[in-house]
Amino acid sequence: MSSIITIAAYKQYAEEPLFFPYTTSSLSKLTSSNSSSSLVSSAGFPDFTRVVSKTIHAVVNVKNYSKKYNNQFDPFDFFFGFPDDFGNSRRKPQKNDTPGLHGSGVIISPDGYIVTNNHVIKDAEKIEITLSDQRTYKAKLIGTDSSTDIALLKINEKNLPFIYFSDSNKVQVGEWVLAIGNPFDLNSTVTAGIISAKNRSLGILKGETQTAIESFFQTDAAVNPGNSGGALINTNGGLIGINTAISSSSGNFIGYSFAAPSNLVVKVIRDIKKYGTVQRAYLGVRGMDLTKTEYLKDYNKETHQNIKPQQGFLIGEVFEKSGAEDAGLKKGDIIKSIDDKPIQNVADLSFIVGTKYPGDKVKVNIIRNKQKKTFNVILKDLQGRTTIRTKEQISPSELLGAVFESLSREAKKDFGISYGIKIIEMRIGRLSAIGLEEGDIILSINGKKMIKPNDVDKVLKKYSGDVTIKYIKQNGQIYIAGFEMN
Repeated sequence: MSSIITIAAYKQYAEEPLFFPYTTSSLSKLTSSNSSSSLVSSAGFPDFTRVVSKTIHAVVNVKNYSKKYNNQFDPFDFFFGFPDDFGNSRRKPQKNDTPGLHGSGVIISPDGYIVTNNHVIKDAEKIEITLSDQRTYKAKLIGTDSSTDIALLKINEKNLPFIYFSDSNKVQVGEWVLAIGNPFDLNSTVTAGIISAKNRSLGILKGETQTAIESFFQTDAAVNPGNSGGALINTNGGLIGINTAISSSSGNFIGYSFAAPSNLVVKVIRDIKKYGTVQRAYLGVRGMDLTKTEYLKDYNKETHQNIKPQQGFLIGEVFEKSGAEDAGLKKGDIIKSIDDKPIQNVADLSFIVGTKYPGDKVKVNIIRNKQKKTFNVILKDLQGRTTIRTKEQISPSELLGAVFESLSREAKKDFGISYGIKIIEMRIGRLSAIGLEEGDIILSINGKKMIKPNDVDKVLKKYSGDVTIKYIKQNGQIYIAGFEMN
């Protein structure tokens, strides 16, 4: 059961429409005023009836049928408790083909494309869509992105009601928003509230992937289990976000919810439809948010510095062969802006770079030794490439983020094993996210013994869901870990 609402924004992509049936001129009319110029009733209160009437029928019910979980399993357990209870889901085996999860989705084109959350359809063997008029369809999963918790579905139908994307960059704190979804399986429920904050990084997706991109809208519009994947709209009826999580210790709404901004959603679904996979660019740095005073205090103590709390991102590590290293960024630099957009915290950095492509050039303004400097950085993907590649051009082993070699006789003898492949280089990817390091030896993937490095691709090409890895650490301890392959 999911509890968030979905909105998507359209910005710099107007020159190349994806599958949204509007012209650039009609789009400009929709996005020219993104603020909450809501209608007012005769009694002097906001009147959202017109906006609701033209958007409510574009929000659908999404049912996840899986034999892996029964209907007591709720992926939103990942989010309830934000973020301390992350990962404490109650998984139970399921014997019957009944829906394990009810969530929401948003129709974004009249020919049946639907956006929802990745966790709503995770592990689904069948996905069923129910429209507001109770027509039911089997949905095809077009693609997913665990880094943003977004999924794209498709049903075979025409002339469907849909919601236009609106520019999430124009959303302002304090403006009215509406959440439309199916909380507790109560179809077509509308709640109202305001944007409470922007650019929230919660850490809720990091258990799914180390490359998580979090820059949520925070709202006080009531959302509950079943709302996830639903629409967050502005008072012009534009989709500005996809509801993804709530802050709660009980599992139900207690004041705040969080939505993925539409501009990021548009980037993800455009890539999925055009390339089959998300084209993700990276700056190539790791560091800390300088607004987090508790971390900054520890950093100053360890480095014998006296950096004051401020808006910005402190670089703690620059990755080898990255765009940041090539351009000359260094450990200790404080990033203040990218492409003249202020970097107030890690969420700003995550969002701006997350909407870019490998090969894009960005202007990075930093402070180094109290001096302002500017660098032009060419962004790369995780493999250090600056080109866009389709899903077919990316090997499954690349997604793992590691380079392997066959074991020597000496290594086999030392560890008392007869097979396995050794990690000789580790990058950001699936393996680093679950704790593997250089020097670790992978024994098997999904029960298949690893003998040569190319065995990884042979096995992973057969799987698109959960992957289980058995590996041995340098101290001889054997572990089993898993992740989702998408």
